[in-house]
Amino acid sequence: MASPQNPRRRQLGTGQSAWPDLPPELLESILCRLGPLGRVAVRLVCSSWRSCARASISSDLTFEAPRLLLRRPGSCGSLAFFSLRRGEILPFSLPGRVNAGRCCGQIGGWLAMAFDEERAIELHNIFSGESVAMPRAPTFPVAKIVLSAPPTSLGWVAAVLGSLGTLALLQPDVSGGAWTTIAAGAEHRAFRDVAIWRGRLCALSDDGTIRAYRADLRARVAAVSDLNYGLMWRWRCQQPTYLVESEGELLLVRRLYRVDAAGEVEIRRFRPEERKWEEVRELPGRALFVGAVASVAVLVTTALPGVRENCVYFARREVDMMVPHAVGVYSLGDRETAVVAIAGGHSVEVEPVWIIPSVG
Repeated sequence: MASPQNPRRRQLGTGQSAWPDLPPELLESILCRLGPLGRVAVRLVCSSWRSCARASISSDLTFEAPRLLLRRPGSCGSLAFFSLRRGEILPFSLPGRVNAGRCCGQIGGWLAMAFDEERAIELHNIFSGESVAMPRAPTFPVAKIVLSAPPTSLGWVAAVLGSLGTLALLQPDVSGGAWTTIAAGAEHRAFRDVAIWRGRLCALSDDGTIRAYRADLRARVAAVSDLNYGLMWRWRCQQPTYLVESEGELLLVRRLYRVDAAGEVEIRRFRPEERKWEEVRELPGRALFVGAVASVAVLVTTALPGVRENCVYFARREVDMMVPHAVGVYSLGDRETAVVAIAGGHSVEVEPVWIIPSVG
């Protein structure tokens, strides 16, 4: 006797599939066995699969919110992600080659990794596993790498900041992928931080000078403009200072340490039309994540659980010079700093890095 047909299957026309109607518990079982790229693919199948993916494991997906990439303690510690929402390390497997490197920057799903012993730089995509090798940089060790766009884009540019303050530019499809070196000069000493803003590479020097470079790599020269309109002398000190691009704005963020308190944060916004810097007292709907290796700004929505608006998140090997293995969260509204401990700690030999992975 022929087995009776499933009523739901009888209702399906030719070419239709019953995959969207999988029981949620079965789909959850499948999701738990997939890697990050597979989970992204599941979310793109249909609305029912997307809803199930969000409800079951969204808090574990590394591409849904800012994460802190750090190295676990020990001589053979592996790279790992720290979740602000959970306050703990999330299990995430990275390829062995990536684990051996030191992260110096990020964009989308790409990590810029430096391999110091080989004096090599490679870009690795944590979702697809793709790898892009870069020509040997003229300066090592590398302190920071910023990319204008993912390496799969046309005309992308990479900027490498050396630990001694030298800056170099690379555009792979120009001049055979040769580096163009920029020196701050004796009058400005060395570079401290860099950011890409409105197609220009902005660099902060030791003496507080901020310069914007619009590089013409074909001609091997770089046009430069000074952005220090009205900046006060108090920016010119050794306090941690960062350049951050946020919603088309260039921000200057400085952490002020004080012996009698946890410290304060000063923020300035550059107004190119008025040629001046103005004080920023609040960032409604936004949060800044700053660090020595990468600084990013995000719009705070319900899709970012655990992230507070109008706050500045600091990732350093030691927060406030007193509390190691923690993230400092400074509220512009309260003018106070809270500390989020990193359970299990991390290696203080490597700077933790803020990343916002995406598959776009």
